[in-house]
Amino acid sequence: MRKKSSRKRSDHFRLFRIVLLAGFLLTSAFIFLVSTLGSQNFGSLHKLILEAAGPLQKFVAIGSASVEKFKSEYIDILQDSLRLREENKRLVQQLQENEQLLNKSREAMATNASLRKLLEFKNTLGEQSSVAATIIGKDPSAMFRSVIIDQGSNSGIMKGDPVVNNDGVVGQVFTITPNYAKVLLAIAPSSAIDVLLQETRVRGILKGNGTLTYRLEYILKTAEVKEGDHVVTAGYGGVFPTGLQVGVVSKIIKKPRGMFHEIEVTPSVDYQKLENLLILHQPNMIEIKQMAQP
Repeated sequence: MRKKSSRKRSDHFRLFRIVLLAGFLLTSAFIFLVSTLGSQNFGSLHKLILEAAGPLQKFVAIGSASVEKFKSEYIDILQDSLRLREENKRLVQQLQENEQLLNKSREAMATNASLRKLLEFKNTLGEQSSVAATIIGKDPSAMFRSVIIDQGSNSGIMKGDPVVNNDGVVGQVFTITPNYAKVLLAIAPSSAIDVLLQETRVRGILKGNGTLTYRLEYILKTAEVKEGDHVVTAGYGGVFPTGLQVGVVSKIIKKPRGMFHEIEVTPSVDYQKLENLLILHQPNMIEIKQMAQP
């Protein structure tokens, strides 16, 4: 019982002290307001309260100014970041556009160089009639070895016309439509061309391997032939003009049996980089066609 009563007294005393402190604070505040509003003279209590509240107000003012400054700087940084992000997007887009223009310019220059070489080669053919064409497709079969060009019978192209570029022989036209044609490449297994060894004038037949090389057949073992000899068209049959570059002898296999050398020829044409071609009209075929017309 004594303990309960002592606890109650302690609680009452604590409550009394809180009320007393609150009353003191309210009284001080009231006096401060009255003295401030009622008189321009600062009393001792006013000065004491001002002296005590000054550091706190200074701290609050500095903190408020720092917050405002940080807020302003943060907003500026955020706005700058957004501007930089937009500028970066614009610069990336401009860079991509410039790269596309550069690629187009390089492609145009490469195409122009290729066509210029083809034109120079065409001029060396003299009065030989020809049509320029561009490869637009390739046969998916590795063994058949053919390409599709963007010129056909409407341009005067006929089946059997020889096809060349500035490096030499490419093949022959074997299928035509009004606007397109298929060219059988000289490296196809079914291709065969009359050729000569340029130095010795020995004649042979050039056949395709289905790879990126030729076979030169029917060269007698008694004939003089060596690696590095140039192979050119013979001009027999009126298909290819005489003297067009075909390739270079790259390997000679001498077998003890048989009458002929086994010869490998590396093409003068790079078949992996074919693009622009020249289709040569066969003069005898043109005359036959003109005679057939009413």
